[in-house]
Amino acid sequence: MKQNLKPIPVTQPWTTEFWKAAKDGKLMVQHCRACGANIFFPKKVCPECWSDDLGWIQSCGRAKVYTYSVMMDMVEPKFMGDLPYVLAMVDLEEGIRMTTRIVNCNPQDIAIDMPVAVVFEDISPEFALPVFQPADESLRLQAPDEAPQATGQDAPTGLRPENYQTILYETGGENGAVCTITLNRPEKYNAINQRMALELVDAFRRVREIPTVGVVVLTGAGKAFCTGGDLEVFPSLAEHTSSLNWLAHEGLDVQRAIAGCEKVVIGKINGHCLAGGLELALACDLLYATESARLGTTEINMGVLPGWGGTARLPRSMPVFRAREIVFSGRKDYTAKEMYDMGLLTRVFADDGFESGFAAVVKNIASKKPVALRMGKEVMARSVDGCDLETALAVERNGIQWLTYAPDIQALLEQFRASPDQLTRTQKQSNLQSDRKG
Repeated sequence: MKQNLKPIPVTQPWTTEFWKAAKDGKLMVQHCRACGANIFFPKKVCPECWSDDLGWIQSCGRAKVYTYSVMMDMVEPKFMGDLPYVLAMVDLEEGIRMTTRIVNCNPQDIAIDMPVAVVFEDISPEFALPVFQPADESLRLQAPDEAPQATGQDAPTGLRPENYQTILYETGGENGAVCTITLNRPEKYNAINQRMALELVDAFRRVREIPTVGVVVLTGAGKAFCTGGDLEVFPSLAEHTSSLNWLAHEGLDVQRAIAGCEKVVIGKINGHCLAGGLELALACDLLYATESARLGTTEINMGVLPGWGGTARLPRSMPVFRAREIVFSGRKDYTAKEMYDMGLLTRVFADDGFESGFAAVVKNIASKKPVALRMGKEVMARSVDGCDLETALAVERNGIQWLTYAPDIQALLEQFRASPDQLTRTQKQSNLQSDRKG
């Protein structure tokens, strides 16, 4: 069994019986012997009469849906394999209302007052969760004896790095400070399909939780960084809702996952970086390209506009008159030097010196404290969002104060408090070492 990445219950003396019974396939309801009230969730005393004379009765497991909500996206990576995720409140026949999930059912078939029945999902060797499925067997996706049981492993959707199908994910560098995410559909010039969008969201949310990583490199395998959306996706976009979801769900989720990663995301651009590929790059913090790279947005040639942030991020990344030309022209042959001169790219390297030059940049940035990189990214992001100067300065001060009072920095400062001359000596030693390296 793989390590369970999802939360498991923390038991208390008054909840132990509930979880023990759930593991045995029984839904137990707490019962007050003093006033006869049935109670959920388990408590130390009765909320009706405050008596501590509490016992248990077994629920029949039948209920009706009181209300529900369908989660389609924007959940933590560990839950993405369960999407769509139906949260619900159900009214048990024993007169209590409990929060749960509806499973083994098409979300479109769920309705208020729909009869449901309890089933149990194993989430670890010690725990099982009570969830509910339709009482009407015709509404179930699988027969009861075929229903999947959670085992603490990720759902079989490929949402683990070793099972990604369209991207590569690896950590390395000194102290594991660098994560490289590679778009890996070279035969399609790394065009984005729905699977890649889902895996990118998972990867960037996953790396956000790794404290040793300070830098994420986003690049493409083969001869291109990314040429935009896969044309195989486009027929499905003829339907209005599907088109909107491609923009507002997959597209927006990818943008947010990259921009909100809390690591310094560095785009490594080789070959073509077009349309949606350029929009992926625009969500990065730094962009380095080879001289031979070609960039542009081509959507206007089809009578539409960039829909994954192009028209919003380009004018925030370069002078607006130049951004307009890129969008309006529909060109796909802007050279890296042209883009650099227009104010977009961080730096352009000669092709034969790109790998060594890029590696030096990554090594330098990755040598810094991840928490300082994170704070610097956040402060500058807030500053360029359009707030006034005084607000930006206040955010900066708060960020520096937060870093200063981090335990490791305080430990260092404590040395200087004990020996005021230590700071001067340390600085001189640091300068001397820098001169020798230079």
